[in-house]
Amino acid sequence: MYTTLTTYVQRMDVDLILVQTGVRSMLSSNSSIPASEHGEIAAVSNAAETAHILVSSIIFMDTDMKTPVLLVGYDPVTSVGGPWNITEGRGVESDDEILLDIWLAHRNNLTVGDTTRILNRDFRVVGLTRETSSWVSPYIFVSQKAAEDILQLPGIASFYLLRLPEGADMTSIAETIEAEIDGVEALTAEEMAKADRKVLAAMLDTPLKRVIAISFVIGTTVMGLTVYIAVTDHLGEYAVLKAVGASGSWLQKLALLETLYRTVSGFLLGVGLAYLAGRLIMDLMPQFTVILRLEIIGMTGLAALIMALIAAVLPIRRIIALDPNEVFTS
Repeated sequence: MYTTLTTYVQRMDVDLILVQTGVRSMLSSNSSIPASEHGEIAAVSNAAETAHILVSSIIFMDTDMKTPVLLVGYDPVTSVGGPWNITEGRGVESDDEILLDIWLAHRNNLTVGDTTRILNRDFRVVGLTRETSSWVSPYIFVSQKAAEDILQLPGIASFYLLRLPEGADMTSIAETIEAEIDGVEALTAEEMAKADRKVLAAMLDTPLKRVIAISFVIGTTVMGLTVYIAVTDHLGEYAVLKAVGASGSWLQKLALLETLYRTVSGFLLGVGLAYLAGRLIMDLMPQFTVILRLEIIGMTGLAALIMALIAAVLPIRRIIALDPNEVFTS
């Protein structure tokens, strides 16, 4: 959820984002900067490339379903601030064309070549994008001119996007921009992404962390319980081995090796199935993004292994303390 929320900002591939003073998040605030400042910003920043985009939250309704979306107006010539993953069709080339998120298009039975209406203006769908739908809203893309017209905001930019020369001092350039140009603030993409994540965290962080913690405990406990049952089911065999001369340490080593084999095999199978399920979910429902992080997989695997080994040692301790004569007597 955090990743999809900030994917657009992270995918801009820019060094600095200029926003209206006081605006930190793309999702929670409206930024408004005169587009006429484009040349001055380019000169002051000495940027290798300067672009501006117009972003606004609107309601998309092609059928009876209303969907909140983020409309992005960008320059089709530079493509800065535009889509990064066009899965069908092509990019915008004229002011009557639009790119839709693939989930939004499927939800409204639209495909490349169809016509849709946005704020009383018709647009032809020329492409479908992926990775442009978060739990908040999907993105749709039009040209800057088209965005200014339908939003009735001529000469207005929401954000300026700067690509600086290699080796440039971003901190120094940001301070220069803020000092010489009134009403703007310079942020890095990570700073803006952090602010967007903070908006989500304020609403969902606590319940999400509790659900994840509960799931983690349940998962490792079930693995431990499975191993415990697997060992106890073979206590009779272990007892016989003890009776015919196997030492307690040898039995313990045998049980741990078997447990290690079961745990690693099961965990690798589980990870493989998780990747497969994630890919299937994203193919069938593009509005969801499933990300399996290596550090989380490693932490979960370590916790599961520790739980499994503990679960294996506990029943073996009963065999180690067992008198061999009791086995033959029983």
